[in-house]
Amino acid sequence: MIKIACMTCICTLLSGCGERLSEIKDAASGINTAANSAANAVSRDVHAIRAMDINYQDTAFTVNDLFKTILRDIRWDYDLEKNELSVRGTWQPPLFSDQAWDQQMIKKLAEEGIVHVRCKIADDTLDSAHTIITLSYNHEIIFEKSGEEALHHLYDTFLHF
Repeated sequence: MIKIACMTCICTLLSGCGERLSEIKDAASGINTAANSAANAVSRDVHAIRAMDINYQDTAFTVNDLFKTILRDIRWDYDLEKNELSVRGTWQPPLFSDQAWDQQMIKKLAEEGIVHVRCKIADDTLDSAHTIITLSYNHEIIFEKSGEEALHHLYDTFLHF
């Protein structure tokens, strides 16, 4: 009799758990679907920008190729309202290799130097007139370039990488 009562209680508890487990699975699925749709809505524009072609000094490459080559640990953002691409990444040589940094500073920058590139997109190209590059170390800007010189510096670095 005790065994039957125990079995009945266990079956009752397990049947309730099954329904609850189903509810949890449905909720998790809904959260995952919403997160994926939000990520796709935001990232579609970034993916289109990353795929844009660049033709510089008889060489063709994409925006993605450019930044994936010259920076590490990249974070991409695109502001549709401002039509502005923002790329952040960890510095690596030979970017800004014309600077007179000693080996200790180069090591520090390679570990913690943050490069931030902001540029406007105009007619499916990076607008050189509205390009700004900053290199920060310890939350302090230690180097900055802007305009056509800045964008061409990125391109030249890519070509000589």
